[in-house]
Amino acid sequence: MDETAAPAPPPAPPAAPRSIGERLRAGRERAGLSIAAAAEKLHLDVKVIEALEADRFNELGASVYVRGHLRRYADFVGEPGAELVSSYTARESRPPPPDLTQVPHPERRADPRRLVTPLVGLACAAVLMLAIWWVLSGSRSGSSNLVSPATIATPAETASVPNAAASDAHPTPALVQSPALGSATPAVASSTPPGTDAASSQSKRDDATPVRETRLKLELTNDSWVEVYDARGERLFYDVASAGSAHSVSGRGPLRVVLGNAAGVTVEVDGKAREIPAAAAEGEGARFVVNRSGSLARAR
Repeated sequence: MDETAAPAPPPAPPAAPRSIGERLRAGRERAGLSIAAAAEKLHLDVKVIEALEADRFNELGASVYVRGHLRRYADFVGEPGAELVSSYTARESRPPPPDLTQVPHPERRADPRRLVTPLVGLACAAVLMLAIWWVLSGSRSGSSNLVSPATIATPAETASVPNAAASDAHPTPALVQSPALGSATPAVASSTPPGTDAASSQSKRDDATPVRETRLKLELTNDSWVEVYDARGERLFYDVASAGSAHSVSGRGPLRVVLGNAAGVTVEVDGKAREIPAAAAEGEGARFVVNRSGSLARAR
């Protein structure tokens, strides 16, 4: 009995290339780390790790910040950082897809017949208002002719009639004699609060006072992640600094500094070398504050 050989199974389709975020997530899972643990070791926010693993690079700011985060996180989870940065750069250089919603539409011409009804309504309203004005002006002129001369009091009679009750009910304001016109005018109290000019002048002097800025210089012997913020929380430096480089920033103190590799960083404040406090160390990194006086203290 002849037995026919079973047909060979078809070859499996090649696996689809994984995205940058999927490779980063796979590397983290191989290392047995959670997102929170990876963020703590890298001194990053959890949202930064989540955005990297979900390919939401637009949430991380400018392209230079994305490349710094991407290279640092890839090296941390055992993925080739240079290769992933190159993939990200190639992805950003592609032209965006065309927006099909911006399709030109033919221009719609206005129908002149639609303007007839509003114009007719405006004309009727104008005629009606003119008629009402004519009627009211005629009635006022007729009533003014009916006033009897006997009801008009002479100036002498008006001056002789006492009006104490009216004076008590409605007191008149104090009168101030004008030296130029010789007429009495009501005295009006000034509504401007005293000291306004002095307060505004003091505010202008305070705004014009120059604010002294603290100059910070960092020299690196090893690669390190560096973050520097001024007193208002504005970001002065936020990137991976390479070994052998030096970076100088200036800002309103106190300055807040975060270092990923504090052992390879030398600090100068206003041209004077400063030691990083031992209390500011957090594993390999450090968090400290540069006071306005130039001293370094642990960040709270």
